[in-house]
Amino acid sequence: MSHFTKCDLKMTNLEALKRALDELKLSFSEATNENQAVVRGWKGQTLEAELSIDMGKYDVGVIKAEDGTYELTADWWGIETTKAVTEQEFQEQLKRKYAYHNVKMACEEKGYSVEEEVNEEDGTVQLVMRKWV
Repeated sequence: MSHFTKCDLKMTNLEALKRALDELKLSFSEATNENQAVVRGWKGQTLEAELSIDMGKYDVGVIKAEDGTYELTADWWGIETTKAVTEQEFQEQLKRKYAYHNVKMACEEKGYSVEEEVNEEDGTVQLVMRKWV
């Protein structure tokens, strides 16, 4: 019986996800042309993924879905018991950082640059972008 379960968070920009993981100081391994990244779970179970986020004894896998989005899959029970981080806490942290990097990258691709960044007390980040023409 598998302990791996998917969470509801779906992402489309793998580079923004990698930047978010770097900012959260989470190490990860990436699939290569020859091999997928290996995600560790309960009792030595493994699965293959685009990215494997190291959470100690267990990993979080980033798996490409049929619709082209990326989904998180993990043995959440194992991660919670060994790292004291729930699936919801992990998702919320990652979702914030991912959204920040995804928006920033999209703006930069259109020629905008960050003019000002304000971090609010509630965790909200306001970006003021400017484009010189």
